[in-house]
Amino acid sequence: MTRWRSVAAGFALAACSEALVFGATGRVTLVGGLAGSALAGYLAGGDSADGAWHGLLTAMAWGIVLIPGLVVLSVVSDVPLPFPMEFLLPFLNTAGEATTMILLTASLPNVATGALGSVARRQDDRTRSRDDRSQQRPSDGDPDEI
Repeated sequence: MTRWRSVAAGFALAACSEALVFGATGRVTLVGGLAGSALAGYLAGGDSADGAWHGLLTAMAWGIVLIPGLVVLSVVSDVPLPFPMEFLLPFLNTAGEATTMILLTASLPNVATGALGSVARRQDDRTRSRDDRSQQRPSDGDPDEI
């Protein structure tokens, strides 16, 4: 089941971090989307598949805003392509290769970072439960321990 709050939080992080990066450097990167996907995966829970799904949804939601914004920025000002694309584009020969590259660079890294976010959540949950068990007194523990 999709947790839309985690997607919204990831989208908000992506938008804020990209705005800060653009304001500071005048360049657009895909790092904000990656950070947003990782946050969405973390908030979605400890299952890697859920994290990957929420990372992809965050990337697609952010892409709906980012791509038209990039088109406007390229028409109004001379803003280059986002970070990895500007260096990969000279190696491509056809529009199909360029489209495939854009789709893959806009989705696969976000799926991976969403899954990594959920792995980080799982590790945090394990550490937290281990710390909770170590802080229990014997009288607070399970009835089997008494």
